[in-house]
Amino acid sequence: MLKPLALALLALALFVAPASAQKKALFDNTKAEQAGNADWIIDDTFPVPSPAQSGITPTSPESYWTGGISAFGVALVKRGYTVHTLASPYGITYQNAGNQYDLSNYDLFVIPEPNIRFSSAESLAIFNFVRDGGGLILIVDHGQSDRNNDGYDSPQIANLLDAQKLWGIRSQVMGETNTNIVQTSTNVNTSPSDSIITGPWGNATGIAFHNGTTFTLFPAINSTVTGDVWMTGTAQGSLSNAMVAHSVYGNGRVVYVGDSSPVDDGTATPGNTVYTGWTELAGAKADSAIFLNAAQWATRRGVVVPGDVTAPAVTVTSPNGGEAWKAGSTHAITWTATDAVGVVAVDIAYSSDGGVNFTNTIATGLANTGTYNWAVPNAPGTSLRVRVTARDAAFNSGQDASDANFTIDRWSIVASAGAGGTITPSGTILQAEGSSRTFTIAPSTNYAISSVLVDGASVGTPTSYTFSAINANHTIAASFAPITWTITASAGALGTIAPSGAVPVNQTASQSFAITPQMGAHVADVLVDGVSAGAVTGYTFTNVTAAHTIAASFAADQLALTVSHTGTGSVAKSPDLASYAYGSAVTVTATPATGWAFDGWTGDTTTAGNPLALTVVAARSFVAHFVDVAPPAVLLALPTGGEIWDVGSPALIQWTATDNAGVDSVDIDFSSSGPTGPWYGVAHGLANTGSYSWTVQPPMTQEGFVRVTARDAAGNAASDTLLTPVTVRDPSTNGVEDGALVFALARPMPNPSTGFALLSFSLPQSGPARVEVLDASGRRVAHTEGEFAAGRHGWRWDGRLADGSRARAGLYFVRLTSGTLTRTQRLVRLD
Repeated sequence: MLKPLALALLALALFVAPASAQKKALFDNTKAEQAGNADWIIDDTFPVPSPAQSGITPTSPESYWTGGISAFGVALVKRGYTVHTLASPYGITYQNAGNQYDLSNYDLFVIPEPNIRFSSAESLAIFNFVRDGGGLILIVDHGQSDRNNDGYDSPQIANLLDAQKLWGIRSQVMGETNTNIVQTSTNVNTSPSDSIITGPWGNATGIAFHNGTTFTLFPAINSTVTGDVWMTGTAQGSLSNAMVAHSVYGNGRVVYVGDSSPVDDGTATPGNTVYTGWTELAGAKADSAIFLNAAQWATRRGVVVPGDVTAPAVTVTSPNGGEAWKAGSTHAITWTATDAVGVVAVDIAYSSDGGVNFTNTIATGLANTGTYNWAVPNAPGTSLRVRVTARDAAFNSGQDASDANFTIDRWSIVASAGAGGTITPSGTILQAEGSSRTFTIAPSTNYAISSVLVDGASVGTPTSYTFSAINANHTIAASFAPITWTITASAGALGTIAPSGAVPVNQTASQSFAITPQMGAHVADVLVDGVSAGAVTGYTFTNVTAAHTIAASFAADQLALTVSHTGTGSVAKSPDLASYAYGSAVTVTATPATGWAFDGWTGDTTTAGNPLALTVVAARSFVAHFVDVAPPAVLLALPTGGEIWDVGSPALIQWTATDNAGVDSVDIDFSSSGPTGPWYGVAHGLANTGSYSWTVQPPMTQEGFVRVTARDAAGNAASDTLLTPVTVRDPSTNGVEDGALVFALARPMPNPSTGFALLSFSLPQSGPARVEVLDASGRRVAHTEGEFAAGRHGWRWDGRLADGSRARAGLYFVRLTSGTLTRTQRLVRLD
C-alpha cells in the first residue's frame, strides 16, 4: 500500500498544471453537435470555457464546466492540455493566420458526432492538419441518427469526409449490417502495442455501446489501420464489426469511435436528455480510458528540427508529359527528393485539369523510395499531371509536378448487331486494362444467330461472349437470319402445284399454294403432311413453325351433258351416254310434236341451230323450247240460224272448242248488220265451258249473226260464225208490230235506264226520219237521222251527249219526226 506521500507524488506526476500545458485540444461545435437531445460540448461558454481552466485541480469534478462531454475536457486539462471549443463564427480552417482558432494552432481536434456535412474546404483543412502531424478523434453514432433532419447522419457524414477511405476506416450506414448495436464488448485488441487499449491512462478491457454503429477497415488503402475493439464474437484482426479503430495518415493520427454514449458524462445544459457513459465501466475498464488513451496517442508529437526552414527538393521524372497510360494498368511513378535533414514522408496526388487542382490523392505518408507502382484509375482524361510532395521532420514541404499533360485512356470494344437481333451492350464500350466485359447476343422473335465475329474472326453462334483481361482494342459483330422451314410441294400427272419443290418459309409466316389441273382434268386429292385436305385448288400454311409436305393428285374429267325441253317434243343425244370424256363430239337434236315448232335453245348455249354439234369440254346443260303453232278447233252449235230473240230475253249460245295445248279463253261477238260485221262484244275471256246465256240486247235486226272465237296460250285463235241470221225484236214496242207499216215510236227500253236505251220506231213508208233526245228544257242533247225503209227500226242510245259526256240523271224526252209526223215518249235516266 502506498503511503500518503507516495500518493501525492504520483498525483503530481500525472497532473500537469494548465499554466505549463504544452498541448492544445480543440473541440468542434460547428456541425450541430447540440442538435436534438445531444449536447456534445465541453462547456456552454465558448470558444474559451468558463470558469477558467487555470482553476482546475486534480480533484476538480467534471461539473466544473457545463456540457455533455465536460468530463472529457476537464480530464484533458488535468493532463496538461489547453482546451477550446470551435464555434461557427470561426469555422474549420488550416494555416489561416486570420483565424485564431485555426487547426494549425492545435495538436488535437475532437469532432463529437457531427450532424452537418463538411465542405470540401473544411475536409481539405482536416486532412492537411492530420497529414502534417495533427491528431483527430472522430465520434459517430448509430445509423438514422440524423438529429437535425437534414438527410445526413454522422456515419454518412464521416464517410463523406473521407470518401476515398484514405484513413482506412468506413462507417456502416443505414441499410447495412450492425448499424445500431447495443452491447458491452470486452473483445479488445490483445496486442500490447495497441496504445488505445494499453495506454498511460489505464488498460481498457471493453467499451459499452448504447445504439452505435460499427466500422469496416481497409488496410489495402491504409496499411496502418488497426481495430481496437470488436463486437463480441468477432475474430481479432477482423476487417469488419470494429467498434473502435485507429490509423496513421502522413505524420498524423486518427481515432474513430462508433458511439457517442461512452463519452457522455451524464450532465448537460438544461433541456437535454443524456446518460452516463464516461464512468459506466468501473476502474481501468472505464470508457473514459479509451478516450484519454486515444487523445494521448493522437496528439501531435512531431519533432521540429530547430532552424531547418529549407524545403525538400523534388523532381517528378515519370510521368512527365506525353505518356498514354491505360486505365487499370500499373505504372511506376518516379521522383527524386532530397532534403538537408532528410525526407520523412512523401505524398502523391494527380490533377485532371492540367495541374490547376490536385484533388485526387494517390498515396500519402510514403517512404522516399523514389518509385511507386500506381494502379491507374478508371478516370480517362487528356489533361492529367502527377504531383509529388516531400516533407521533412521540420514540416517543411517541397513539391514538383509533371512538366506536361499525360493521358489516361481506355481500350475500346466496338459492338454491333445486324437486323434481327441485339447485342448488349452496344456501340463503343470503353474498358480499363485487365478488366472483363461480357456481351449478350439475343435474336429477335423468329430469328436466330447466324454468326458472331470477334476481331473479324468467327467464334460460332454463342449467345454471350466475354473479353477477359482486356489489353487491346476489339470488335464484336453479331449477325442474325430469319428462322426458316422447308415446305416440300409436289404434283402428280395432269396438273401442277405452285410454287413447287423445296419452298423456304420464314418462321410464323404464311405460304399459299395454287393447285391447277390440266384442261380436262380435276384435282383428285391434296395430302398435307400425309393427311387428306380434300380436292382443294388452293392451300395456305399459316404460322409456320415446322417443316411440311403438300402433294396434289389429279384425275381425268368425266363430263355430264344434260338435255331437257319445254312444250311438246323430244330431245335426243347422239351418242346417248351418262357422261363424256373431255373433247368428245356429241349431236343434240330437238324434234317438235305435231302442232308444235322448235323455238331455240337455252342453258349453256344461245344458238338457235338444230341439231347442235358439240365438243364436250365442260359439263353442260341444254333446254330445247317448243312452241304451239296450231290454232284451236271451234264449232258454233247454237244458235243454228232463223231463231227470233226478244230484247231482254236470254239466248243460249253453245260451242265446242279443242286445242293441242288447251283452249285458254273464248270470246263471243254479235253483229246486227250481217256476217261481216261490225261486231260488238257479247262476252270475252270466257272459260271454255261450251255454253253461255246471253241477255239479248238491241238493236233489233233481222240480220243478226253470232261469232265464237277460241284462243290458246300461244296466242293462236280460230272462230266459227253463224251461217244463217237470227232476228232480234223488241217485244215492248207499242203500236209497232212486226211487219206493220205505221208511223209509231215505242216506249224506251229499259226505262228508267242507266246505260244504253233502245229507242224503237216504225215508218209506214221509206223516207227521211229523225230520232231526238231532249232534256227537260227541250234542248236536244243527242239524235240520229237518215233515210229509212218502210218498216220497223231501232236506235241504241249509249247515254252520251253530243259532246261525248255522260248524260246526267233526270227526265228526258224521245221524239220521232218524219215529215210532218211527230211522236214523243218519256225516258228517265239514273246515275
